[in-house]
Amino acid sequence: MRHQAFWHNESLGTPLVFALGEKPDFTPKPWQTSLSRKAWDLSPDWHVNMVENYLYGTCFCGDAMPVASLMVGLDIVNTAILAGGDYDYSGGADFIGFLPGSFSLEETVPGFDPSHALVQNLEACYDKVIQRVGQDALVNTPMTLDALSSLYGMCGSSAFLMKMLDKKGLIKQRVHEMTQTYLAFYDYFYEHLKVKGYGESASWFQVFAEGKFESVRCDFSLMLSPDMFAEFVIPELTQVCDHMDFTLFNMCSVQHARFLDQLSAIPNLDGIFWNPEPYLDGVKGYLPILQQIKEKGMCLEIVCRSVEEGELAAKILGPDGLYILFENRFKTADDAQAAVERVWKACR
Repeated sequence: MRHQAFWHNESLGTPLVFALGEKPDFTPKPWQTSLSRKAWDLSPDWHVNMVENYLYGTCFCGDAMPVASLMVGLDIVNTAILAGGDYDYSGGADFIGFLPGSFSLEETVPGFDPSHALVQNLEACYDKVIQRVGQDALVNTPMTLDALSSLYGMCGSSAFLMKMLDKKGLIKQRVHEMTQTYLAFYDYFYEHLKVKGYGESASWFQVFAEGKFESVRCDFSLMLSPDMFAEFVIPELTQVCDHMDFTLFNMCSVQHARFLDQLSAIPNLDGIFWNPEPYLDGVKGYLPILQQIKEKGMCLEIVCRSVEEGELAAKILGPDGLYILFENRFKTADDAQAAVERVWKACR
């Protein structure tokens, strides 16, 4: 009921609060393999190992829901692969590069094909995770990078930026095609999960949505003017939002705030995920922007790095349609629950 109230931009008197604590006496199961890092992404055993360590080594406090998520390519490659592109890891396991020459902007993006290798291999991963998790957690839908940012990665920065000026119609068409293919991919797995007894969604935003949820984004848009944002990004975001039951936009930089009026005008965008640059000093300097988001009638999820930040946000913004997500784990469940209580108290 508390999560339902959030999606209606309401509350039951306190904001949602996501807080995790370490589970005592839990030892993570190590992952040992001779496979390359890229091969892990579609290894059922690797996904089971990741999910087990997260679910069974974690105390879920406040409004945190246990979620089994399957991360493929750091959650940014599915759209590119479905469009014919490819990727690999470089500099360890924390950075992905799209491989040049694996995608042609001149060719129509293929429609969704359930026999695609990504679909078949990922389905095997889902089934093994489902077999292990059962009803211990919701099993999350796929996650990815938006089409425009994917094109930028696959085509190369300079070449793509020039094409945005010289071949606007072609870029818009490919974005639309890529988004359509990804949405069909998403629906395929959502229906697969529903048949298995699930049907909720979360993404890396850690929300809880009883239906189809997408963390809509356009990381590439930081390079665009408001006019180009309206021309290239808004249609793609609208296409995704119209397809989903619930959506939040990933405001991964304070520079995205200049698009707030345009974002708030998207009819089926529910709100904002405030996830700005990690080097900034929390929410203190950005409360006016956060208040603007609430004044526009949008839900708001805020990543907080301290309990004090969460208290301040709750006190200033009020409980309705507000979700406080503590980024860092607490040492114990008691510490996590104490943080939750402090945020709730700040609204009373």
